[in-house]
Amino acid sequence: MNKSPSGSLCPYYYMGGELHPLKYGSYFSDKDKLFAVIKDEEEFILESSGLNNRRIWIDLYETKLDNEVIDRLVLHIVTIRSKIFKLCFVGCSFFAKHKIKKQMRDHRMDIALQIKFFSDPEEAKQWLVR
Repeated sequence: MNKSPSGSLCPYYYMGGELHPLKYGSYFSDKDKLFAVIKDEEEFILESSGLNNRRIWIDLYETKLDNEVIDRLVLHIVTIRSKIFKLCFVGCSFFAKHKIKKQMRDHRMDIALQIKFFSDPEEAKQWLVR
């Protein structure tokens, strides 16, 4: 079994589907560590084979999502978007969700229909494998 830089099994099998969890939660206010993991995950994903083949689940519980973190997160998604089939965010506040959506619109993200926000990880995983 392979592990991604954020410590997730990759691929993570769930209900007959393959997911790629990105564990960006529990960094609280430690931006340096979070940004280092985001950079490593980015390289890991970009070096993988295939296009539009990843069902990505981003865990954001217990990470402070200020403007700098949201900017970096959206740029991360812009960079890896050629690999994304579906993407969901789990554990971000109402305000962070709207900031992320606005930035994605500003970047003219072409994967907007493949992105959803959830508070329940099980619902998120089910949506990804449907």
